[in-house]
Amino acid sequence: MLIYQGKVIKENMAKAKISLEEIHEAIREHGVSSVEDVDLAVLEIDGSISVLSNEFRRKTSKKRKAHKVISKSDV
Repeated sequence: MLIYQGKVIKENMAKAKISLEEIHEAIREHGVSSVEDVDLAVLEIDGSISVLSNEFRRKTSKKRKAHKVISKSDV
């Protein structure tokens, strides 16, 4: 967790070796104007930063395509 309820958690930033400029960049990319408007910002496993704010309360989900199962009878 890098930001919680508009407050930057500097200890976690130092552990993750992330600068304040990088956090500001991620916030801007998510369309949020300032750190104070961020409810939660977390560092994901893949290195990206996810940002949640009051401006984006809707839930979004991406549906995965089902894979076709091939059985021996199809071959």
